[in-house]
Amino acid sequence: MQQRILNTESEIDLSTEGFSVADILEQRAIVMRKRRKRVRTKAALIAAAARELERSGFDSLTVEGISEAAGMARGTFYLYYHSRSDIAAAVMKFYWALVRIHRPKGGSKLSLKDSIHRMNTFSANLAKKNARLLSGRETLLLENPAIARRMETINQAWASRIMQDVMTRSGVKPGGQDTEFLLVKARAVITMSDALLRDIYRASTHEGAAQPVDLDLVVRVMDDLWYRALYMPEAS
Repeated sequence: MQQRILNTESEIDLSTEGFSVADILEQRAIVMRKRRKRVRTKAALIAAAARELERSGFDSLTVEGISEAAGMARGTFYLYYHSRSDIAAAVMKFYWALVRIHRPKGGSKLSLKDSIHRMNTFSANLAKKNARLLSGRETLLLENPAIARRMETINQAWASRIMQDVMTRSGVKPGGQDTEFLLVKARAVITMSDALLRDIYRASTHEGAAQPVDLDLVVRVMDDLWYRALYMPEAS
């Protein structure tokens, strides 16, 4: 049921365009209005939290602001969530679920460069559409260790999938030092790409930002990073 509700805007190719988690959670809250009170109240609070995160980021997120945005009393918030980090963690779990649903599929059927380009386009659009929501993620990870562990699990699984793809395309057999080397290298590329997008779009949300982010240039840089770091043969 949750995946069906989250899988909105099916007429748009979210595997390249990305999505705004705040927009989707607001649509979900509307659908939930016909559900029992507890379900619809939680949905409204999560949608309000996502919108507040999009508006001002985690560092400025307050229980009062979320409650006011949801049109509810502050006491109502505490019936469902313990703190601002608790509800922000719920928003991030929805974000990660949406990434799993909408991330590009079938990359093995494309050329290597087309597959890399499609994934990086998706990632760059996600960062652009959720810039403020993601900008305070480090603070959230410090406040909520459970979310930090969840993110570590997600990144490790993603690195393993990349490692398997590199090995398949390059003919490297599983096991041995090559496997460990590729896994760590995949984690490094994921971290560098994530940091690049976070820093670029964090700067773009500041007042008086010099100029809009050149999405095509960012994707081009990421394509080059992924291709050279993971798929080009090592120099002897």
